[in-house]
Amino acid sequence: MNRYLTILGVAIIVFGIAGGSVELSASYNEYQTRVRVSGNVTIGPLTVMDEVKWQFARIIGGAIIGGGVIAGSLLMGLGSICGTLEQIRERLAGDEVEISDVSAEAAAKAGN
Repeated sequence: MNRYLTILGVAIIVFGIAGGSVELSASYNEYQTRVRVSGNVTIGPLTVMDEVKWQFARIIGGAIIGGGVIAGSLLMGLGSICGTLEQIRERLAGDEVEISDVSAEAAAKAGN
């Protein structure tokens, strides 16, 4: 289970960073296009709404990247914790078998 959580965490980080980067890149290209042609009379100057769209896109892109990194890191941490818990369970299960074998041998010797 820990490997699946780790792989899922890495995938979420990768897709979060890629998705946020694409969002930021597309919005930046659109914003820069509006800035370059703002002197053109037919298209019109750069408006407040253009600036608001760019700032909003920066927030959304940053949130996608940050959320992906945080969620992926949490899943990777859970995978690590699950791996540790599995190792502890295996160790405890192994000790129980050894203890029961020793007690069975002791009981057999006491009976003789």
